[in-house]
Amino acid sequence: MNYYSPDDSHLKRRSQRFVRRMFIMRQLGTILCFFPILSVLMEMHRGVAFSALLFINAFIWPWVAYRRALRAEDATGTERHNLTLDAAFGGIWVALMALSPLPSFIIMAVLVSDRYAAGGAAQLIAAMQAFLCAFVMVWLVDGAGVNLTFSAQSVWLTLPLATCYMLVLSVTSYNLTWQLRKRNRELERIALMDPGLEIPNRRLFERRLESEFLSTRRGDSAGYLLLMDLDYFKSVNDTWGHEAGDFLLAEISALLRNHVGLQDIPARFGGDELGVIVHHATDETVVALANRLKEKIAQVRLPASAEFRCSVSIGIASAANAESLRHWLRHADEALYEVKRAGRNGVRLWVPPQPPLAGAA
Repeated sequence: MNYYSPDDSHLKRRSQRFVRRMFIMRQLGTILCFFPILSVLMEMHRGVAFSALLFINAFIWPWVAYRRALRAEDATGTERHNLTLDAAFGGIWVALMALSPLPSFIIMAVLVSDRYAAGGAAQLIAAMQAFLCAFVMVWLVDGAGVNLTFSAQSVWLTLPLATCYMLVLSVTSYNLTWQLRKRNRELERIALMDPGLEIPNRRLFERRLESEFLSTRRGDSAGYLLLMDLDYFKSVNDTWGHEAGDFLLAEISALLRNHVGLQDIPARFGGDELGVIVHHATDETVVALANRLKEKIAQVRLPASAEFRCSVSIGIASAANAESLRHWLRHADEALYEVKRAGRNGVRLWVPPQPPLAGAA
């Protein structure tokens, strides 16, 4: 089920950006095409009428297409129709140049590249169909001539089209790709962060947990996992409401962000359960860190109750003592439940069970 769809104003802004981008590319392309086509038409002694039509196509049509798209109810659809018309106009001018090789093939290459960049295979197919239909009709009516010669002037006037337009198209495509990558990174960041607490959610937490476990196994770090359960959190929601519970989680999350190491990762493990992946520590330093966090959490107050006192149960496990990632999580969970069975509000480090002494009964 789609829970989100862009509203009309968002779609309209996106369509307008597309239309403006196509207008800039169209105006650049028609200006750069104008001079080599005009050169060939003059060499073929075409009449002034053809030059006038070329001028209209190069300098007036881009503005007509732009206004047409902006005024349309479906701006994007209308602009795609404009792109198809561009291709048809290109076919007409290639036919009128009698397939003069250099300008004709450069124009066709520009059309193929630009149409595909603007709308993918569907837009390219529509454009090529329009190009071929317009070309064949005009070429046959004009006598199906073939002009294989071109002057140095036509070559020089075609070079800006072959270089400048392709360069601008490449820059534009790169910028669009860069913006898309940036948005994708932001979407991924949002998907992996808890929106209310501004710390990683369980999905990202498990990724980092696996990375830290492998790092510890390689000897590059000494990772520890802290699982933290807020004591009697349900009573906070029941007594003061869920807003108070959310406030409490947000305050403790901020506390974790500010008091763990720069390479340590706090996260929401689920519900009222939080976690911290400590990148490098010893048994003594990680227990000291857990006790400091417990003391800081005890200082958190609710706006709804000055008498409220928060406590937390913390279970700790070392990655070095775990055979797998699943065992590491289970060890931290076992240490956490030992604290709860002992009355909550404490810290416990999971210790591997001692093997029985030889000869013991």
